[in-house]
Amino acid sequence: MPRLFFGLELPADWKSSLHQVQTSLQARHVHASAWSNPELLHITVLFLGVVEDADQDAIVEAGEQVARLVTPIRLTTGSLGQFSRNKVFWLGLSRNDSDWDKLQALHQAVKGAVLERLPLDLDEKHYRPHITLARKLSTQVDVERLPTPAPLSAVIPDLCLFESTRIDGQLQYPVRARFALSATE
Repeated sequence: MPRLFFGLELPADWKSSLHQVQTSLQARHVHASAWSNPELLHITVLFLGVVEDADQDAIVEAGEQVARLVTPIRLTTGSLGQFSRNKVFWLGLSRNDSDWDKLQALHQAVKGAVLERLPLDLDEKHYRPHITLARKLSTQVDVERLPTPAPLSAVIPDLCLFESTRIDGQLQYPVRARFALSATE
């Protein structure tokens, strides 16, 4: 049974820039035992968890339905942050000049479309879109003392259904389905 999540794939130039941000953070003594592989960086829209093979068609239908109703989303990176409880270090998104509200609505629409089809036990935490740069922080980080990375901005054209799996012992997030955000304004 696969472990699935809906998310937004980041442009290749973002991944390269974010790798440089990670290197800079390490040089500034941000210590974590698990730095995210830059090639796997993404923005999670909705984590589904382990799902039955038989439920995958319904999940794909949910993604198709929502993508037809949403226009491509312009995202701009924002400031650094951390989830202390989970020891996760992340880069957030700007709420000013990005489609922040549209991303929040996408999360709710995907969640609603999935739950219309399947009785999954989905996380009820407040949705806070971010890009996970590192996990398992060794100590709390004084985020205020770190410089905010130069903003990255791009239009994201697709919603993706990713699988979280290990291939030859390495974490991988292959795209299992891609849904063009195809609504017109």
